[in-house]
Amino acid sequence: MNYLKPSTLRLFSMIVVLVYAGLAWSAGGSQKVERDYVFTPSAPASQTQAQMDEKSAGCQSCHTKTDKSTMHANPAVKLGCTDCHGGDATVHLNAGAHDKNSVLYKKAMEAAHVLPQYPDDWHYPSSANPKQTYTLLNRESPEFIRFINPSDYRIAEEACGACHLPTIEAAKRSLMATSTMLWGGAAYNNGILPYKRYNLGESYTREGEPAAIKGPVVPDPEALLQHSILPEVFPLPAWETIKPGDIFRVFERGGRNITNLFPETGLPNSLGQLQRIEEPGKPDIRQSNR
Repeated sequence: MNYLKPSTLRLFSMIVVLVYAGLAWSAGGSQKVERDYVFTPSAPASQTQAQMDEKSAGCQSCHTKTDKSTMHANPAVKLGCTDCHGGDATVHLNAGAHDKNSVLYKKAMEAAHVLPQYPDDWHYPSSANPKQTYTLLNRESPEFIRFINPSDYRIAEEACGACHLPTIEAAKRSLMATSTMLWGGAAYNNGILPYKRYNLGESYTREGEPAAIKGPVVPDPEALLQHSILPEVFPLPAWETIKPGDIFRVFERGGRNITNLFPETGLPNSLGQLQRIEEPGKPDIRQSNR
């Protein structure tokens, strides 16, 4: 009986791994659905009861009294469903058509709701949010983000800014939102940037693009040092644009490898299992091979 040489076996094993990796990527790759979204004006600071009811009538034909009609306990705040979430409140669900498996129900739901551009990633029509939606949201349309979460900082000004703009502006600049302390400390302590005063932070535009954040106007320059007020913070640089030994990359999610003992891609590990190929920029417990 003829046996394959070790070098041939390793080559064959690498080919198998690459083929399966390609199949997994093609199976898990999501397809973008181009949609024409209807423009929804920003929520008003005030309106009549009739205007409010008009913006909720269709929604409440399906979302019955088992759901709260508004999140504001004060009846003086008059906001309809579409003021905050968008969607089409003119779509009504006929009486007796509440069977979720019926064609009429599904047709009405899709007409009234704002649908995602990546339905496979959101497991549509399930309303349960998938895991790890942070970067997925940056690929989605602002209209869909507003529909599922009007308080998202990308679109909170449209949904809540008429009454809560100062709070939104302050929250978007908070440490909890920008993680400036984490990225500033990591950058300086690991020799990535030579600045003790932090200048990196996370923020995104309405379209999900990285954005710099300007701080409040401070008339007294001494306040910048005395109260640790940063004039501005900048988005994280892409790893392709800075030095190859980018230490930021160890903060990215890894874990694709099982008992990773060998740095050389394609070699079997000590347990006889094929070593999984790491994703670019996502090392397991070290810098990736590049």
